Amino acid sequence: MFTRSPRRLAARFAVLGFLSSPPPAHANGAFPAVSQLLADPSDATHLLLRSNFGLLTTRDGGQNWDLVCEAGVGYQNLEPAVAVLGDGTTLAALSTGIAHGSSNECEFASGTGVSTYVADVARVPGTRAAAVAVSVDFDQNASQVWHTTDGGASFRPWGIALDDLNATTLEVASADASILYVSGASQSDGVRGVLARSNDGGQSWARFEVPGASRVSAPYIAAIAADDPNTVYVRLSGTPGRLLATHDGGRQLDDVLDFSGPFDGFALSPDGRYALASGRSDGVWRAPTSSLSFEQLSCAHLRCLSWTESGLFACADEFQAGFLVGQSFDQGQTFGARLHLSCVRGPLSCPDQSSVSQACNSAWPGISEQLGTDCAAASAFTPSTDCSAESGSGATAGAAGSANPAGSGGSTNRPHGGCSIGRANDAPRWWPLVLATLMWFAKRRGP
Repeated sequence: MFTRSPRRLAARFAVLGFLSSPPPAHANGAFPAVSQLLADPSDATHLLLRSNFGLLTTRDGGQNWDLVCEAGVGYQNLEPAVAVLGDGTTLAALSTGIAHGSSNECEFASGTGVSTYVADVARVPGTRAAAVAVSVDFDQNASQVWHTTDGGASFRPWGIALDDLNATTLEVASADASILYVSGASQSDGVRGVLARSNDGGQSWARFEVPGASRVSAPYIAAIAADDPNTVYVRLSGTPGRLLATHDGGRQLDDVLDFSGPFDGFALSPDGRYALASGRSDGVWRAPTSSLSFEQLSCAHLRCLSWTESGLFACADEFQAGFLVGQSFDQGQTFGARLHLSCVRGPLSCPDQSSVSQACNSAWPGISEQLGTDCAAASAFTPSTDCSAESGSGATAGAAGSANPAGSGGSTNRPHGGCSIGRANDAPRWWPLVLATLMWFAKRRGP
């Protein structure tokens, strides 16, 4: 049983004055949604998708998807940070530690060593079974980095604790595994956003203030350049969302892209040449990493991005983008559906005595009712993502290191066009969606 509920965690963040986004939505009472998509570094056909009703997994490149329900992993009513290690192991950051799964995702157990709230977990690039995690002690107002070399079975502290820091994310540099970054909130002299860097595996830390972070806009590490550990991208949550970049390890963070709505997804191309950003209100934007001059590609409303050698994938709201998971073959200009809500096949096929089968087989009927079962009808529905020039997206783009100062709100140069879902020409296609949504809410309310 969890000792710290999501409501209690939200209350603690509210006390800190740094509640950066709405509490996570959950399938039992909220419409099914997705928010994190990961590619297995050891298997190009294996993808993992985090949702508010569990984890969805595919091992055929997205043709078929199966469910590992929340209880099968060991949590309830959370949306935990998830990592896939170099050997295919899945880790999930929970409110009482870290769950690690078997390579076939049929068994999950708690790793030893850490038993408090864990904010984030990340694999160590270039290794098969190494990962790091960061826990937060809200009572002591401190965070601690943890390290595992056995696929999450056991963790030990890595370096010294980070006092006066409530961590949100951490990442390890691909070019040098001793270089760590942690983002979070400091309460000294008021609530401030912080990016902390260690060059020695957490033995010492340098801290830099994140410009523009506020009580309602927390900093999250979006990515570290694979070939340059000094180049880091930081996403600010809240509305409006922003993207910052540093090329000197955090000393100077420049504002490179401002959205009018939330900033949801970010990814770097495998060759490091391009950066891709997305938001549920502002569409998809791409820039060369050499200039970070962003241009709008489309008005697709995407919630997350994953760009690896396995391909470029995105997750989205089914009724905004027309898919739950999409794949692009043109660097983000268009996405084709790889998963719809009603096309989830069911619980992952596991031995009867496995933790996943015991928990998920009984939970599936209720989940299936929420997701729907008419896969063919879902595949036939594709919302328009045309941009309407008169609507205006409100997003602004600038280049890091330009004359525009960090935190000033981005460049005044706006791209032509904006985002809107096309309705006039597609009106007859929308009424089944509206009807299905109303029916879903009626079922959730009950008699």
